[in-house]
Amino acid sequence: MVVVFSLVGSHLSLTKACREAEAAFFDRSLLHADGYYTCPGDQLTARVDLTNRLLSVIGSDGQWAGTYETLRDARAALIQALDSRDIPAIAQANEQLETAVLEVRTMAEGGAPLDDSHDDWEAILSDLASAQALVDDPAYNEHILAFREEVLSPFPANILRHLTGVRAPETFP
Repeated sequence: MVVVFSLVGSHLSLTKACREAEAAFFDRSLLHADGYYTCPGDQLTARVDLTNRLLSVIGSDGQWAGTYETLRDARAALIQALDSRDIPAIAQANEQLETAVLEVRTMAEGGAPLDDSHDDWEAILSDLASAQALVDDPAYNEHILAFREEVLSPFPANILRHLTGVRAPETFP
């Protein structure tokens, strides 16, 4: 009986620690106390907002119809993934958005007509690229790798984690 309760307690404790480490993806204060670092979750939310602006610039008719739908669907997938807080799903949705943004750039540079808007599509694309560069900042992955090394690798956590089926925190691909 003591063994069962010890394993359950270990499972709960390790699961909580892993989820707290993974929360750094959405909470910048867990990575840098000085406030200059913006977490990947913030930057991905910014990419959603920028995509909204880009959708208004390209319009949904004429030559842009298919591209508009692709970009809109990619944005929706990223919103859903962010809501789920599932890091592999977020990475996949962000990749889908990046492909759609590249399609917009290619079409705009090819001369597809843009709606008359106060937004500059080149500035929006530049801001999307800047946000992506911050998403790719290695600080989050370094945080997770250090957590795995310092918390999950030492004895007895390494054995207990495997015995109790605790999932290690995900890095952002």
